[in-house]
Amino acid sequence: MILVLRLLLAHLIADFLLQPNSWVKDKNEKGIRSFKLLLHILVVTGVSTILTIDFFVWQIPVFIFVLHYLIDLLKIYFRSLKANNLLWFIADQFLHIISIIGVAMLVGGGANQWIEGLGELLSSKEVLVVASAYCFIIWPSMIIINLATQGWQNQISDEMGPSLQNAGKWIGILERILVLTFVLAAQFQAIGFLIAAKSILRISVKTENSARILSEYVLIGTFISFTIAILVGLVANLFL
Repeated sequence: MILVLRLLLAHLIADFLLQPNSWVKDKNEKGIRSFKLLLHILVVTGVSTILTIDFFVWQIPVFIFVLHYLIDLLKIYFRSLKANNLLWFIADQFLHIISIIGVAMLVGGGANQWIEGLGELLSSKEVLVVASAYCFIIWPSMIIINLATQGWQNQISDEMGPSLQNAGKWIGILERILVLTFVLAAQFQAIGFLIAAKSILRISVKTENSARILSEYVLIGTFISFTIAILVGLVANLFL
C-alpha cells in the first residue's frame, strides 16, 4: 500500500504540478510527435523513481514510462475525436490509478494480498451499508424526486423557459451526497448551513408570479431531496 501511495503522489505531482499548460497544448496539437509529451513522461518516470527509490527495481521506471505514455496517447486521440472532456479526464485518471496499482502488485508480488483485501472489504457490513446508501441517494432517489415533481415540471418550463441542461439533476445529486455524508458523520448542524447557503441564491425572473412558482418548485424539490438523504442516512446509521 505504501508503494501505491508513493506512486500516486508522484503521479499527482508530475501530472499536475510539474506539467505546464504549454506542454498540454503542445501534446494536444502534435500528438505522438510532441517532444513535450516525451518530456512529460520522463518527468513522471523520474519523480516516480525518486519517491520509490528504497523500493527500486527496474520494472518501476520501465512500466511507469510505458503505461503513462500509452494512456496519454489515448487521451490525446480521444480529444481529437471531440469526446466528452470531463468523462475522458475521469477515465484517464482512472486508468493511471489502475496502472499504478498494477505496477505495485507486480513489483511487490502481493496480488494475493490485494485480492484478499478486496474480499475483506466487500465482506464488511459497514462498507456495504455505506455504499448502498450512496448508490440509493444518487440514482433511485433521483427517479423518486423526478416522479414526485413531474406534474410541475412542464409548468416551470413554460413560465421560466429552458434552463442549463441537467443542472438541476447534478445540483440534487451533490446536495444529497453532502447531506448523507453529514448524517453519517453526525454533523447535523452542517445540514442547516447547507440549507441556508442554498437559500441565498437569487434567480432573475420576469414576473412576480414566475418568482413565486419557481420558489415553490425549488422548495418542494429541495425538501424532498433533503428528506430522502436524511432518512437514508438515519437508516444506514442504525445498521452501522
